[in-house]
Amino acid sequence: MLFRPTRDEHSRRLHLIGADMRMTQQRLRPALGICQWFHYLDHDGVEDAVTLLHDLGVKHLRTGISWADYHRPQGREWYGWMMRQLADFDVLLSVWHTPPSLAEGGVCAGPPRRLQDFSDFLWSIHDEFGDCFNDVEFWNEPNNRLKWAFDRFDPDWRKFSEMIAYGAGAAKVLNRTTVLGGMIPVDPSWLRTLKENGALEEIAIVAIHGFPEMWWPDRPNWDWFQHWQGWDEKVEKVAQISGRPIWITETGLATWNFDASEEGLFDLQIAMLERAAIAPVDRVYWYSLIDLDPDRPAIEGFHVDENEYHLGLVRYEGTKKPAWHRFKELTDASIPLTPQDEPSRFA
Repeated sequence: MLFRPTRDEHSRRLHLIGADMRMTQQRLRPALGICQWFHYLDHDGVEDAVTLLHDLGVKHLRTGISWADYHRPQGREWYGWMMRQLADFDVLLSVWHTPPSLAEGGVCAGPPRRLQDFSDFLWSIHDEFGDCFNDVEFWNEPNNRLKWAFDRFDPDWRKFSEMIAYGAGAAKVLNRTTVLGGMIPVDPSWLRTLKENGALEEIAIVAIHGFPEMWWPDRPNWDWFQHWQGWDEKVEKVAQISGRPIWITETGLATWNFDASEEGLFDLQIAMLERAAIAPVDRVYWYSLIDLDPDRPAIEGFHVDENEYHLGLVRYEGTKKPAWHRFKELTDASIPLTPQDEPSRFA
């Protein structure tokens, strides 16, 4: 069931924002990075992104390796080239997508039939370009059935937990920071299950994702208004269970305005960026740098959700959105952060 925020709920949210701002005065701002995915053999996309990232002043970059794409005919060479282009950045490398030939059900969201294959793959990419990344993230949004088909193959999460335990053990030996792939929705009961299964023993960081204000009364929602109490509440719940530091490895806001069937919401994108920049974590990755190519399908399909194509700080054709300039300011920690009052699509 979908809910439309009331004015009282909006006032409550503004009160929480004020509390967030007061708390921020007593703690350091998180390091602000970018999350950007690169498609197989998209050399131009990588080169364009590197130029923009340098211009933006970004140090921290989250990107990924598709285990499945690595096994394609030019996969090994492609990822070797990609990682060398990103050598100037502190890379958080998200590793996911099981090769269909190795997966249950022959699908990328299926568990590998031999769970140790995942840790073996981590050893392989370390041997190939281990000098190009410091942190490794195990899967992406694993509690999303499109990315880990738990409903079909792993209802008790034991396979995922065992695979992560093998992978984290390998990454620890390789002296890489181990990050549990960002969950969305933020689900304490799911995390507790993984902890009981022994998956967190060698995990150093637990990641979460969140997309405040990406909710609608009559469309697919990226987050849930009735569950949103602010970043502080999300982080606290997960930290209490995991006993680990928390990173926000993906957050953002699409600038597509459904009501007008055109781009807009630029002030709202800036406001959500500012909210993320004062979250009580050590690191935040904004999704994304560049809008998705309109000629490509998203994970749900081709233009199934128009939001997927408008999450960047830069449009696909190259023009910069207003949030680009605010992000550039926020990378300078010496500039005071004084967020504007949060606009709302339902105010």
